[in-house]
Amino acid sequence: MVTLLNCIERIPSVLENILAQRDASFAPLFDYLGDEVARIDEILFIGSGTSSTAAVTSRPFVEKVSGIRTKTVLPNEYAGDGCVLNPNALHVFTSQTGTSKVVCSVLEKLNGLQMLSVALTGDVTSPIAEIAPCHVLMNCGPEEYLMRTIGYTASVLDHMLLGLMLGKKRGFLTEAQYDAYIETALKAPEDHRKVTADVKNWYRSVERGMMRSQAIIFTGAGPLYGVSLEGAVKFWEMPQMISIGYELEEGLHGPNYGYSWPHCVIVFDDGGEESHKARALARYMKDEFKNGILIGPDPVDEKDLKIEASCGDFLCLAYSAVPQILAYMLAEDGGRDVTVPADHTVMYSYFNTHSKW
Repeated sequence: MVTLLNCIERIPSVLENILAQRDASFAPLFDYLGDEVARIDEILFIGSGTSSTAAVTSRPFVEKVSGIRTKTVLPNEYAGDGCVLNPNALHVFTSQTGTSKVVCSVLEKLNGLQMLSVALTGDVTSPIAEIAPCHVLMNCGPEEYLMRTIGYTASVLDHMLLGLMLGKKRGFLTEAQYDAYIETALKAPEDHRKVTADVKNWYRSVERGMMRSQAIIFTGAGPLYGVSLEGAVKFWEMPQMISIGYELEEGLHGPNYGYSWPHCVIVFDDGGEESHKARALARYMKDEFKNGILIGPDPVDEKDLKIEASCGDFLCLAYSAVPQILAYMLAEDGGRDVTVPADHTVMYSYFNTHSKW
């Protein structure tokens, strides 16, 4: 039987496939855009749940390499009236299953207004794929569990490749610059494999502290903010622990007054310009409350996880393995059997966010 851990361990091969298929995958987008690619002055990522956290993760890179202002938008922000629409924006609808009701309704609304829209899904026959004026296949393959791990990481990489290809197509990136980014991206699958193995080996040293905590708080800057948000989602889904994700600076503006010993604060640090804040927060939680963990290239103490990766701007793909593996192992040790088919009959009698149209 395929376990959820098997799914996480399959992610590097999925990333390799996405990179290998990138030209064929995105050909429909550039056929659709044609000369319209020149007038795009904004990219809007629209999605819910993991599709949204993937967009938050990829957004800084997409803006950097495309040269186009990039935002993330929740579908409900576009569902009703009162939203000022940009006729020169490219709307990217991400949904792994392609069955999100609100995403479908927003896409249909924009179709009626003849806006530039592309759907990114894992199934060419999905409702969103069928109504979109353009569809790009995620190439994530099947995923056996509702707790999406493959879909999140695949969506992040697909978004990043979209930004790279737009940057090259519009002349913002030279061919050499584009090729250099791809060479860096090709290192991400192996980095993900290494981080996965490292987390499994390191987990026992922090398991008890996390199990005793009343809340798990993830925080990080830039792309690692998106990883923090997704980490919080996964901890709710798998071990069913109270969890929150903060952007690093925002987590120091108010929430910091509430941090105490029952709160395990997991700080993602990429070693960049925000590293001094990340390390300061980790030290504060360690010294004052004995409940802080740093994930990054330069550990504060033996409780931290040292990340050694060579994939540069694609580090977020490697870091994503950390909350995924932690969530799975905590669920296993906490006695939750994630292999048991979920019965959502009662919940769906109140609300259902996805359907086959």
